[in-house]
Amino acid sequence: ADDAAPQPVFTALVPAVRRGTAQAASAAGSFAERLLRLPETERVAAALDLVRQKVAAVLGYGSPDEVEAERAFRELGFDSLSAVELRNRLGEAAGVRLPVTVVFDHPNPTALARHLVTETCGDQTAAAAPAGRAATTGTADEPVAIVAMACRYPGDVRSPEDLWRLVAEG
Repeated sequence: ADDAAPQPVFTALVPAVRRGTAQAASAAGSFAERLLRLPETERVAAALDLVRQKVAAVLGYGSPDEVEAERAFRELGFDSLSAVELRNRLGEAAGVRLPVTVVFDHPNPTALARHLVTETCGDQTAAAAPAGRAATTGTADEPVAIVAMACRYPGDVRSPEDLWRLVAEG
């Protein structure tokens, strides 16, 4: 028996997988082409529409309009499994290979949309969406708030809550 050939049980599945891959590649090409046809100033908004659509689908929201673009993914309801699911859906729709940590690397749908445009269009959009600028809404003398953190320390500290508890207990 030829080990490289699919077993008879799986033969019916192989064409379906190949069709799915071809459809994903076609959709990906059309997404990248659609972004490149748009003016640079509209690309992030188009990518944000896709991100919000996929977030709504992964989290079971009734509509993409329910997904707040500036709200943190964790606050929207993401955990590690749903983050990987979003990464898979976005990668397939956009035709790019995204890292498993993409949802944790970009704090909200808007930041992820900017990243998606950069991954899809390359440097052609750098002028339209500078990644290094942070939005500021308060004054300089307001206190700083920690909105996200990760840690790994000895003493059974496995989460930020464990760290705060350890600090509070002295």
